[in-house]
Amino acid sequence: MRELGIDVEETAVMNAVTPVISIIMPPLAGLVADRIGNFRVLLSIFSALGGVSSLLLLLVPVGRFDMSYPTRIPLALGCGEINLSAISPLQVTLLKDPPCNLRRNMSEPIGIALESCGLVCQAPLTLDLDQVTSVPVYRVDVTHEGQTDDYWYAPSVVLSKLKTPNASDPRFAKVDHPQYYNEAIRVIAYDHVYFPTSTIYNITCLRDKCYFMDGDVSFHASIQYSTNDFFAKKFLFKKVNVSDSETVVSIFSDDPANHSRAKRHSGKNVTNIDDPLTKHDQAIFELFFDNTTLKCEDPLALRDLVVAMPTIGVNLRSCRPLCLASMPRKQMCSDLKREKVFDPKLTFWCYLAVRMFNSIISGTAFAMFEGALIAILREYKADYGLQRIYATIGGMISAPLTGLLIDYVSAGKDYTDFRPAFYLYAVLKVIGGLLVLTIRLDFKAPAPGVVKDVLKVLKNVEIIALIFACFLLGSAWGFLESFLFWLLQDLGASRSLMGLTITVGGLAGLPLLALSGPIIEKVGHANIICLGFVFYAIRLIGYSLLYDPWICLLFEAMEGVTSALTFTAVVTYAAGLSNSSVDSSIQGLIGGIYYGVGRGAGSLIGGFMIKAIGTRPTYQFFAAACAAFAATYYLFHNYFTLRRPTRKMNDITKPNDPEIQMEKVKEENVIPSEQCNGAVIDEKKKEPDNNEFENQAFENEEVEKRNKDNEKRAN
Repeated sequence: MRELGIDVEETAVMNAVTPVISIIMPPLAGLVADRIGNFRVLLSIFSALGGVSSLLLLLVPVGRFDMSYPTRIPLALGCGEINLSAISPLQVTLLKDPPCNLRRNMSEPIGIALESCGLVCQAPLTLDLDQVTSVPVYRVDVTHEGQTDDYWYAPSVVLSKLKTPNASDPRFAKVDHPQYYNEAIRVIAYDHVYFPTSTIYNITCLRDKCYFMDGDVSFHASIQYSTNDFFAKKFLFKKVNVSDSETVVSIFSDDPANHSRAKRHSGKNVTNIDDPLTKHDQAIFELFFDNTTLKCEDPLALRDLVVAMPTIGVNLRSCRPLCLASMPRKQMCSDLKREKVFDPKLTFWCYLAVRMFNSIISGTAFAMFEGALIAILREYKADYGLQRIYATIGGMISAPLTGLLIDYVSAGKDYTDFRPAFYLYAVLKVIGGLLVLTIRLDFKAPAPGVVKDVLKVLKNVEIIALIFACFLLGSAWGFLESFLFWLLQDLGASRSLMGLTITVGGLAGLPLLALSGPIIEKVGHANIICLGFVFYAIRLIGYSLLYDPWICLLFEAMEGVTSALTFTAVVTYAAGLSNSSVDSSIQGLIGGIYYGVGRGAGSLIGGFMIKAIGTRPTYQFFAAACAAFAATYYLFHNYFTLRRPTRKMNDITKPNDPEIQMEKVKEENVIPSEQCNGAVIDEKKKEPDNNEFENQAFENEEVEKRNKDNEKRAN
């Protein structure tokens, strides 16, 4: 989103709207799946369609983006006002392109680098400068003491073509391209064109004065060494302040009248002196070294210099020697980037529409996939955590691979190219959809009364508390999902490092997933969820104090607890509180709450808080919220949930010891039904049939059956 020009507030709003779809579609898809029973083909279609639909995001147009200026800014270097003595201050003038907002404080010495020397010529206002800069050849005629010499040059680069985007996406235009000082004709002012002619003239600097001399003299070894030594120094820049009423005399032309208010604007001769476009807006500086103003001598200024362009039939006669230099932009200009705005509203609505469509597809596929997984686990008595290991391994491989591909294709570009991630995701999703056709779901019978069964499950206050905890877990995860990479990018992290964070989190989660069954049996579902909130608080506090992006790997290792182990506890907890007839529906509801509403709320709240109070305070706020709810949920579970006399879970994951104690009543302590008033009786020695196993979460029906059994035993 950031690369499309979607800002923090728009991201927050977008992530708040899409959960509306995410909360509706997964439960609805789960109901349909439970009603169908064997939904293998439908799951395959939605899995493959999710990968194809993700490619629609590549069609969203760019709304705005930050265009970085070249790291070095070009300068014109030459003599100022020309007089009979041909001696003037050495002047430095900023070129019109790229633009530069001057820094207020320029008291530090700055080094400059000599790049090229040639001729600068004033062009008539009626002349098309794009045509001039595109000529294949030009000739320089030098007349001195009645003798004329001509020199031919063939520029190898046309700068205007370098700045034209080579695709519909404007980010594809290369901004920081080479300047080609000696290979290209360039416009350096509104009506002045520079022609490189380094074989004719060069600048030679000795002590506090620079000379424009013939090329063969300037390239003499001893003089060249002195010139190189001169430009190795650092100079103070003093701006030449010119009032609006003064005529600007600069290094561009020997005709001061040509520097009046007349400027080239939209191909017309503009003479309105009140129009700021007609004023000389290119800053002029004089150079100082050891409190001495550097001088410039141009013995060639009185020669007759003509630049002829035979292909367009134009001869430019008002020419004089000039050199181009460069300096670090950050030492001269306060603006290192420029925001280019296109149509942010179109980008926002297009991206939102595609995101909502993808949410429908992915939400449907998620609910069906989780329902199929739980059904298979019930059928084969398998462990949920062990199955998630394979998903984690897949993420560990694909994440760094995607990061490397993104870094590779983004090299040399002024933006991050995410296309490899979309292509890889689409291919893997289509392959996954085909593999779904190989699984068996024929054992899952259709559930005709699925809506009624779901409502009965939701009457349990324990699953309502679990849904609320799932919402807060999703909020913490959604906040990090939306803004963690933004924080790392601001700290200078590469895409490879960002991909590595997922690998580290996956590696840390592997042993926890492998041992999730015994860990949850020993510690308990609710206590694992509390532990997940505690680790979220630690991670968020750590990120708020982070300045070295590589240290984030330490906190990403904790994702093994916050995501792998905690979400396994959530899924198996929800499965334990439901039954096989509503697996897809309940898992769809849990997925919609976690990935939809929770994620959206975290992104929305986090986005607006970052805008209001800053990034690091927002991370600290989320850390405090996670720590507070960990304590609250722990107290609720241990002092309310475990003390409920009718609490019951099925055996998809064994409950912890306190839960077993609450549910187990030894046979020798069984009391008659007329005295127990609905107490839960242990059925360890009673083998339930399949229908009882599927409906054991419905408490009233179970109690009634147990009471009838107790009456028979009592008689």
